[in-house]
Amino acid sequence: MRKLDAARASGEMVGERRVVTMMFCDVKGSTAAAERLDPEDWTEIINGAFEYMIKPVYRYEGTVARLMGDAILAFFGAPIAHEDDPQRAILAGLEIVTGIQPYRAQIKGRHGIDFDVRVGINTGLVVVGAVGSDLRMEYTALGDAINLAARMEQTATPGTVQIAHDTYKLVKPLFEFEELGGVHVKGKTEPVPAYRALGRKVIAGRLRGIEGLHADLVGREAEVMALRGVIASLEHGVGGIVCVLSEAGMGKSRLIAELRRDVPVERVGDDPPGRLHWHETASLSYESNQP
Repeated sequence: MRKLDAARASGEMVGERRVVTMMFCDVKGSTAAAERLDPEDWTEIINGAFEYMIKPVYRYEGTVARLMGDAILAFFGAPIAHEDDPQRAILAGLEIVTGIQPYRAQIKGRHGIDFDVRVGINTGLVVVGAVGSDLRMEYTALGDAINLAARMEQTATPGTVQIAHDTYKLVKPLFEFEELGGVHVKGKTEPVPAYRALGRKVIAGRLRGIEGLHADLVGREAEVMALRGVIASLEHGVGGIVCVLSEAGMGKSRLIAELRRDVPVERVGDDPPGRLHWHETASLSYESNQP
């Protein structure tokens, strides 16, 4: 909430062109269920469902732009932007479809009705900002990309997260996907490729660089030699801590990758002592509030 307030105060919610990941999520089966229940009971059920739909969005610092009956529209990348917004959107979608299952079972046992949620995601260039008239204003996005996100949600199987190709190509190394083939979208002559997100990959691939292409590192000889010296000392039992600091995009990750290639392949079990074991971990940008 503090970040949203800061975005409003700094004028970042004024209309502008942005690449945004948009997520639609709705309750499938709500129309039939609403016919059988008193409006107050159905309102209570939907409000409970909204809790499970909205919390994951805020956990990954998305913005709920609109509530639409039994559906929500959320933005990842506006007004608060991160370099991994497509990844955050898919994680939020997966949490929604799995997290709501206990509530779904509870409602089925109490009222005898069955419902589920479905999620559609797309990434693209849109104009985001306050739109409307003097009588009604809202923060939303305009452009073809948001229409495709809506179509992903409308054609998704209940209980699943469906994404368009523009999102898929940004997160392909990180998640397991099922290819769904082409989805017909109003206004487009050719079917649009769609994918079902199944979960995180056990071993994630790399997002940076060009797939299948490797180039030699140049211009970092001093840094590489310094790190190799640290490894040489470590092989003789002298430990230490190295901090690699620079602006984003200057090659910190690449420098560590080059060092990793130099380290002898680790051995386990009864191998002779003195071999090095490489252990690596990374913090998650969307868990910065977790101790």
